Amino acid sequence: MFRYAAFALLLLAAPACWAQDCTADVGLAAGLKLDVHYRCRSDRPLVFDPGGRVDSKGGVVDFRYKVALADRDADPHELILRGRGGEPGALATLGTWLAEPRGFDHLPVIDLRVTAADGLAFAAGLPRVGDAWRLAGTSVSFAGYSALGHVSVQEIAVPAPGSLRPEAAKEQGVLRLAILDGVSDTARADLAQWVRRTAEAESNYWQGFTARQMLVGLVPTGARGPAGYGRTVSGGGPTVMVEVNRDVDAARLLTDWVLVHELVHTGMPYLMRRATWFMEGAATYVEPIIRARAGWKSEPEVWREWLDNMPRGVDAFSRGLANASGREVYWAGALFMLMADIAIHRESNGAKGLRDCLAGALWSGFDGPRRVLLKDYAAACDRATGTHVVSELIERYEGPGHPVDLAALWKELGVGDVEGRIVLDDTAPLARWRKMIVMG
Repeated sequence: MFRYAAFALLLLAAPACWAQDCTADVGLAAGLKLDVHYRCRSDRPLVFDPGGRVDSKGGVVDFRYKVALADRDADPHELILRGRGGEPGALATLGTWLAEPRGFDHLPVIDLRVTAADGLAFAAGLPRVGDAWRLAGTSVSFAGYSALGHVSVQEIAVPAPGSLRPEAAKEQGVLRLAILDGVSDTARADLAQWVRRTAEAESNYWQGFTARQMLVGLVPTGARGPAGYGRTVSGGGPTVMVEVNRDVDAARLLTDWVLVHELVHTGMPYLMRRATWFMEGAATYVEPIIRARAGWKSEPEVWREWLDNMPRGVDAFSRGLANASGREVYWAGALFMLMADIAIHRESNGAKGLRDCLAGALWSGFDGPRRVLLKDYAAACDRATGTHVVSELIERYEGPGHPVDLAALWKELGVGDVEGRIVLDDTAPLARWRKMIVMG
């Protein structure tokens, strides 16, 4: 729930033509004070959450309220404030300050027009339509982050999804980078370069970036490593929040996995009904491959990571992957991805791999803002590879499940540990496919 400084209801004439269900004119003033003026096209009353019922007059529902965002108490992952002693900046999900209009028989399209006072900024992961930011296809409560107030914002050009394919038109997208207060100008430049290089590495894997537009928000903290907690919220448009150590070490940033992992999530839709294992498994599996192909990790280091950690997910296969819990969600899912990668390579005689499955689904419209069933996503993956691998593996292992002999799989791949050193046997039965997995 928000706390309002004040709100009032106003009745004004509707514009002659609407391309959206609602417009929200937002004034952003010093101290993270927001004045929001909603005008929605509706012949019946709407209920704003929070705010209450508002009647329609002349086919228009008009609602106005104020929010003092810096004074709010909220989930620390939903609302992150910096610079409380001076002019604050925030990384906040739209639901922390934008009321939800209820009463439509569909998800309303909301255009946000934001006017920020001098020295203040606003950015979001939403697409731009003229001078507005458009929220469509999701409710306000599931929408992603916005950056507001005293925050550094810059735009980084990225190749649009699929645009690096040889036959594709070369199009550009935009990654909006917002960095909250807490680091020096030099450190801010180092962080921007890290994000830019990570976006390039992701684009090389996906053959284009993971989204046409995106917001990445960096939050300086006392994280132990170069980066700390990361979170992706894709509703309306992909957004990523990552905590970074305020003592920025440019060289160590490229050794960290968090941003690469979160950006993988932005290339996939939200999979409903106990499919977390698939989403987290894909990000856990693909992340070290992307870093290896960028030159930030060696191939033996990738196999070492998998050899050490995939055993944590083995038990979930016997119970059914839909029943995985805790950390095994990540490693059971990653082991599934390895098995799928091998099978796709084998069935396509090396022409395709898991990368083609994930990227092909993205190009066909299964992108970050969507919410879909796992079976539908798997079907899109399979269409992209010309196989039935992913759907068949899901049917076998999602539930009730079957045991997996991981030791036998390592032997067939030719992956072993000899006195603490990774040894790769190129005479093993699956060595041909193994050599294609990490470096492509």
